[in-house]
Amino acid sequence: MRNGNDSDQGLKAIDGSKLCDMIKLATRLLEKKKSIINSLNVFPVPDGDTGTNMHLTMKEALKEIEDNNSHHAGEICQSLSRGALMGARGNSGVILSQLLRGFAQANKDKRLITAQGLVEGLEEASRVAYKGVLKPVEGTILTVSRKAAEGAREAYEESDDLLEILQATIETADIALNKTPEQLPVLKEADVVDAGGQGLVFIFEGMLKSLQGETIGPEIETAEKTPEQERKQQEKLEYNYCTQLLVDMEKENGRHEIEQIRSELNNYGDSLMVVGSDNIIKIHIHTNHPGVILEYALKLGMLQDINIDNMILQSESHGELVEMNPVEEKTASGMSLETSPENSDETSPENTDFEENISQKKSEWKKRGIIAVAAGEGIREILKQLGVDEVIHGGQSMNPSTNDFLSALEEVPAREVIIFPNNKNIISSARQAADLCEDKTVEVISTKSFTEAIASLMLYNLEVDLEELAEKMEDEIESVTTIEITRAVKDSNVKDLSIEEGEVIGLVDGDIMAKGNNYDDVVVEIVERIHDDEDLITIYYGEVLEEDQAVELRDRILNHFQDIRLEVELYEGRQPLYPYIVSLEK
Repeated sequence: MRNGNDSDQGLKAIDGSKLCDMIKLATRLLEKKKSIINSLNVFPVPDGDTGTNMHLTMKEALKEIEDNNSHHAGEICQSLSRGALMGARGNSGVILSQLLRGFAQANKDKRLITAQGLVEGLEEASRVAYKGVLKPVEGTILTVSRKAAEGAREAYEESDDLLEILQATIETADIALNKTPEQLPVLKEADVVDAGGQGLVFIFEGMLKSLQGETIGPEIETAEKTPEQERKQQEKLEYNYCTQLLVDMEKENGRHEIEQIRSELNNYGDSLMVVGSDNIIKIHIHTNHPGVILEYALKLGMLQDINIDNMILQSESHGELVEMNPVEEKTASGMSLETSPENSDETSPENTDFEENISQKKSEWKKRGIIAVAAGEGIREILKQLGVDEVIHGGQSMNPSTNDFLSALEEVPAREVIIFPNNKNIISSARQAADLCEDKTVEVISTKSFTEAIASLMLYNLEVDLEELAEKMEDEIESVTTIEITRAVKDSNVKDLSIEEGEVIGLVDGDIMAKGNNYDDVVVEIVERIHDDEDLITIYYGEVLEEDQAVELRDRILNHFQDIRLEVELYEGRQPLYPYIVSLEK
């Protein structure tokens, strides 16, 4: 209970307009500090994106409240919650969205937010965030939010001045933040505080600065391009036509034959991918001479599912370079027509009623669809070949938002949908989208890498009940071990390894196991330590490597383990950040 000696001095309440100003300045400060937050990543791998994810989540929340001109604080809170919910990226973004949701729930009917509303909002924010996490862990942003609320409650016992309460909130949150290394050994080992907790403290500091009268500063953009989008916008097209086709070989192909095809087509373009099983192979290439590719393929066998897209026209149409879905074609008007061998007559020259066809296709929902997240053109193509309907661009350092998943869910014309997040930091956003999707049954498989998704897809059976299939896929994940090879982005001490920035490091299912001076050495060292005699090893090489480099690694592994029954497959993944991603399966 507060004492009865409250002074008339101080700030007693804020309206929706002032709350909006507070969020603007908090978002601006978070933008300035996001690199500091990112640097608090425990492991020296290129995925320290907590600050980026929190900032992007706040920006989407800010965009939503800027579209709401109300001075009613409760209405602004509701817009804030909705924007954060839809824009949530990564685990930190999802938790932040839950904090804002709780704050909004406590103040949704209030025209003005008083000291009581602020305190109750912080308490409800912490409660909702804890409830939203399956296994809450102390020493994280959750702890900082709870202690912040406790500090606000104690300050409210003495004063109803919003400035004093928020100042006490920050002080208590900062104390809790500095204690996080004592609660989580992994933080203490890395000598850092929790990144999400630090981000929350910055948000509180920005809100206080606004109340103290500091200016908002430069206007904040409401959209931020991913590094991959920036790269693609700057990229000059060397080859104009995305050419894809299936070839029904006259005889079963062996690995040497596929490699020969790759070698012979390599000089006709880039983004080349040749994959196959039995007597069917798929060719994908960006080229300036699609006719030459078709002539070459005719010598191999019968052609099917030919698709040629003019990427320059696509780029002009969309304002950036995008590659078409292999099962879509563009009409001259820019409309999208889904095609398959079964319905190819719908797009024949005799049938010109495009609008009627599109309307008909939209009404024909299939039983089940699949969504996956991936970065790397080769990886995306492999997933498409395995039946994935929508591939969301993203992954390490490029986490899709909840809204990205909802948009993909809208695009898949199916009553049931399976989602493969393929990154531990993306699972929460996918699940949040699944909960928000009202007209479809959605199962999120907790894949932490696309390699786990590929293994799970091998079990896909349309006749199996969705829930039962999801359980089988979750079990299948356990049969896959994933090796990721990258370079350290900072100096770090992890377990018994002293790692310097720039060194090659190898992770096994997310844990650093080895370091070295070159990629191949680290791969071989890890495979030697964890392989099983019956393992199938699959190597996916990234965008910084050429095929001949990957072939050398494969041959080295085969020679090194020539007395063991190892099978090694090789695919062009073109993934960023990780020159090699290797899967081992029983």
